[in-house]
Amino acid sequence: MFDIRSLGTDRIIFAFFFFSFSGWVGECVMESIVRGKFVNKGFLRGPYVPVHGAGAFIVYASLFPLRPYPVLVFLAGAFLCTAVEYAAALILEKVFNVKCWDYETYPFTRWCHYKRRVALTTSLFFGIVTAAVVYFYWDLCMYAAGLLGSRALRITSAVFAAVFTVDVFVTGGKYIRNRIAGICAKHSNDFS
Repeated sequence: MFDIRSLGTDRIIFAFFFFSFSGWVGECVMESIVRGKFVNKGFLRGPYVPVHGAGAFIVYASLFPLRPYPVLVFLAGAFLCTAVEYAAALILEKVFNVKCWDYETYPFTRWCHYKRRVALTTSLFFGIVTAAVVYFYWDLCMYAAGLLGSRALRITSAVFAAVFTVDVFVTGGKYIRNRIAGICAKHSNDFS
């Protein structure tokens, strides 16, 4: 059984940013290919998507017991990530008045989305990514954390946490001020 407490605070922070940054890179690459220009897919200003950081913990912790059953890992991961994506879309829309994605606008999801918030093709991709996290990527993250050594890991984690905290307050405050002012943004980079 996976126990997050066994990681220690520095590894938890490092892993959160490792997966948040990885998710940001993946989303930016895919979106930039579709749009033909660089697109920053982050909700915040920094190069990270926190839902990927938190999602990696949720996926790994909940699906670790299923490791002997790759098909179940794939299916459960696809379902779990799709549920998280739908919830994130609702929160972003209702709380911050922001729509960060719209599956009606992508050629490969136009035919299989639900309320433009989740899509079958993306859910299948989530299943693949989940399997990668459970069978490979989590271990790579822990290996990278180990390579840093305890002192460098502590400093790196503290810097990541400080930058992220400032970003959350500054960007979150901007979204809230814009919501109060009645400004609706499609994406975090749509207003300044």
